[in-house]
Amino acid sequence: MPRLTAVALVAVVAVAVGSLSLSLIACNGDNRDPNTSASSGGGGGGGGGGGPVGNGPLANLESAPFLNEVWKSDDGQNVATIYYASQNVRMSSQCRTATGQLACEAIRYLRSGTPVQIPRRELSGNMSAGVKACMRLNLRIVTAHNSVGAEDSFCAFPDGSLLATGSLEQYGMRIME
Repeated sequence: MPRLTAVALVAVVAVAVGSLSLSLIACNGDNRDPNTSASSGGGGGGGGGGGPVGNGPLANLESAPFLNEVWKSDDGQNVATIYYASQNVRMSSQCRTATGQLACEAIRYLRSGTPVQIPRRELSGNMSAGVKACMRLNLRIVTAHNSVGAEDSFCAFPDGSLLATGSLEQYGMRIME
């Protein structure tokens, strides 16, 4: 049986509110060119295409379905993101390479296994734990809105990649007693 390698367009949803619009495109996560070898170089580096990267809950993220989204930052810039709904991971679309691999500082941090330690007493409810973790990492916080008015905060990494603070809270921090 032939293996499907083309991107499968599952759904396109467009919602327009005023002059802003949000487009969501669901993809199967494996958009590799069938004419390109997954191991096109020497060395024994991480797998090509959508294979597991390391271990842990995000090892197979490359092969998971995702949505392309557009948010608008408070300074008026469009922020292109990809959202893996099943894993609740939202990051800038620049993290996904043409071969389908995730390669940016945001995903490298999540997969590093070194969570930010936040004492429970510092979680007073006036700030999300993900925002607090981002601040603890000395990273800039970017606030953005989608076309239907939802707001999200992103942690801006030095390479320009963004990671939703909710994703950071879920996978990149530990609450200490």
